[in-house]
Amino acid sequence: MKKRKMVTLFTIIFIIMTLISICHNFIMLIYPFFKLQKQIGSSNSVAIIGGADGPTALYITNEPSLHIFTVIFALLSIAGVLYLSHIKRIEK
Repeated sequence: MKKRKMVTLFTIIFIIMTLISICHNFIMLIYPFFKLQKQIGSSNSVAIIGGADGPTALYITNEPSLHIFTVIFALLSIAGVLYLSHIKRIEK
């Protein structure tokens, strides 16, 4: 029972981290797309740097961007959900 609670807790944490990572990697590209009216979907890295006392700079690069954390968190979330559904099926 204690093991199941721990797996449930970690699964919820991994799902939240997956959603945050997806938001950071994919959804944050929408703002510069509409702001600049350019096709930046093909760019791999977008950085917005700005401060309260200076101008805002937008950097767009074509260097490869690794979305490894998103993939790792998604795989751990899927593994946790599968494990919990398997345990639930065994208990019935």
